[in-house]
Amino acid sequence: MSKRNKWLILFVFVVAAAIVVFGGIKDDSKSTSSLQEKQVLNGVYKESNDDSKHDDGTEQPNYIYFAKDGKVLIAQPETGDEDSGYYGNAYRGTWKSLGDNKFKLKIHDVYDKDYYILELKKDGNNFTMKSTNDKAKYVWYEDDYSKIDMTASDFMDMFNKAKDSDHQGIQENGYADPDNDSSSNATSTSNHSDSSSTSTDPDEIGKAVYARVFPSEQVDSVEQDGDKYYVSNEYHTADSTIPFQINGDKVTYWTQADGDSTADGKNDAHTVSIKDLLGN
Repeated sequence: MSKRNKWLILFVFVVAAAIVVFGGIKDDSKSTSSLQEKQVLNGVYKESNDDSKHDDGTEQPNYIYFAKDGKVLIAQPETGDEDSGYYGNAYRGTWKSLGDNKFKLKIHDVYDKDYYILELKKDGNNFTMKSTNDKAKYVWYEDDYSKIDMTASDFMDMFNKAKDSDHQGIQENGYADPDNDSSSNATSTSNHSDSSSTSTDPDEIGKAVYARVFPSEQVDSVEQDGDKYYVSNEYHTADSTIPFQINGDKVTYWTQADGDSTADGKNDAHTVSIKDLLGN
């Protein structure tokens, strides 16, 4: 084989390799960009009517608001009037993208201990959502949602009303602590009214905990992960986030120990009664 043919073969090989390499990079870039666009949840979705009916035919759909920063709020407005109908419900939590238009949600009732880990599959402006484990203590059965045209302000108005109704429902049913399973040990409604407002709202407890540790800071969020909550300011840094746990009528929270140089070192435990913490 002549030297010319050898150089020609080498040249063709180099050009072909360049096309494969650079062509692949370009396609991957487009694919990644397209994938990222689909991995964001935002706006308000409403539960499909067929999935939101009670046994008596009353419709009470959930409305879900997703913020791009990973927060999620769920409002189920109350129905009926003082004589009949259903109390509302309100949940808060977080969402995380798993890729391929799948998402993981962790939510909890703002007053009960009801806690759910959900999986969500998005398809355009619709999605299906259900519990990840049908044997969990609290199960969210599969239902469908569609995106609607609602502002964040209008949703928050609905959420706050549902939250108030949720609280009222807890009081009316006389639960002894913030867990529906404890209804058999319930005290009277009148006696429970004060305790439910202090012992069942992680937001209120989280703000009180944070005020003890960082008196001059404003609370930005209280989120739940498993049996712990995390309260933080607007910066959400490791050293500005305080973990706490609610155990009956007491709260345990963790702070960084003196001399601990680790930014996220939380190894000093403090346990206080909710009554003392909230000053009631």
